[in-house]
Amino acid sequence: MQSNRVDKQKIKGGIIASLLHDSLAKNLGLKVGDIITHINGVELLDILDYRFQIAEESIVLEVRREEETFSLECEKEYDEDLGVEFDDVLFDQIRRCQNNCDFCFIYQLPKKMRRSLYVKDDDYRLSFLYGNYVTLAGLKEFDYQKIIEYNLSPLYVSVHATDLEARRELLRNPKAEDIIDRISYLIQNGIEVYTQAVICPGLNEGPILEQTMNDLVKLYPGVKALGIVPVGLTQYQSRLKNMQVHTVAQARETIAMIEKYQKAFILDYGHPFMQIADEFYLKAEMPVPSKEHYADFQLLENGIGGIRQFVDSFSENYDPQDTAPGKSVGVITGKDGAYMFKEYILPVMNPSHRQKIQILEIENQHFGNSVTVSGLMVGSDILKQVKPGTADRYLLPSNCLKFDTPVFLDDLGVTDLEKHLGAEIMILNPGAVDFLEGIFEA
Repeated sequence: MQSNRVDKQKIKGGIIASLLHDSLAKNLGLKVGDIITHINGVELLDILDYRFQIAEESIVLEVRREEETFSLECEKEYDEDLGVEFDDVLFDQIRRCQNNCDFCFIYQLPKKMRRSLYVKDDDYRLSFLYGNYVTLAGLKEFDYQKIIEYNLSPLYVSVHATDLEARRELLRNPKAEDIIDRISYLIQNGIEVYTQAVICPGLNEGPILEQTMNDLVKLYPGVKALGIVPVGLTQYQSRLKNMQVHTVAQARETIAMIEKYQKAFILDYGHPFMQIADEFYLKAEMPVPSKEHYADFQLLENGIGGIRQFVDSFSENYDPQDTAPGKSVGVITGKDGAYMFKEYILPVMNPSHRQKIQILEIENQHFGNSVTVSGLMVGSDILKQVKPGTADRYLLPSNCLKFDTPVFLDDLGVTDLEKHLGAEIMILNPGAVDFLEGIFEA
């Protein structure tokens, strides 16, 4: 049975994609393509249901195989798994976003990209599993009870504004609930929350942002942090006729206001509750602050603290006495990454090392030049802007590729780029240690 033919609207349950060798599942006679629909009478809607229900010594599986449904009884150790992998972590369907935020990145994508990129998800299960930010809009009491019963903590919540009317306007959702009430309910039941606010000039800055910070800081330590990020706009946005990205002056004004609250909180608690995205400092043409402003760097995935962590890690791990690389290295990066290398990294390197390195700043023509992060680089832009023979070897950050395969957002593969450049491309995880290994392995 081919798992991709199963209609998840009709048949819920986990579709087995593979079985571990000599596993309990194999001993029970389970096969690839079988659908585990229930454990101990509980319907499985996702991997979380499976993990929770499998943690028993006596289990009864209900399994569907093609048109047949049958049950299997099993005695096992409390923490023993079946030894199966499913084709997806969600067994029903992804929870679609009920909001219509004008600044949503989905609305700013060009046409004819991968279909999966156009999915607007707002699924608390993906928030727990992968750190996706969700708005909590549209959650039912069943969902909250599941979050609490399974202790799905921490969750990552897009607040944007705590003022109810402002938030409803930002989300374009007149039914959005009071977010402070919802977060408070989660905290009271033992769920920790990380929050974010995407700041749109003229909409949720100034007094509205001040209220957001004041309201959320009262919920500390249940709310662990508030990440504050500038709105990003691509050349394809059509819903935001009057919105612009932050000017230098606007970015500096916003940073000054946030840092006033941040400094007070650090003095009182030794913790920077409000954390400002690196991109804000770059827009303001200001240096990024010290590591004390980022706590333990919990918000790296949201573009907060990455530059400071990279620079500090580079300082700790770089040895200027190392033998110079034998080959020239081209570092492929976006505008923000190029700024970091040119401002903080290259100036402190041994000249014999530095002369082997070229920072290849890629202008984002695909999404528009206001998009400056390396995570949105596409292969076609690199193809057009980097000439063959530029370097003996190239370094590429992994965050611009699909998580499970070396393919860019525009579906160009890294192997295609290697053929064009006539040289190896080394894919690196973000971080100074990997960068140094990439340089000195050349």
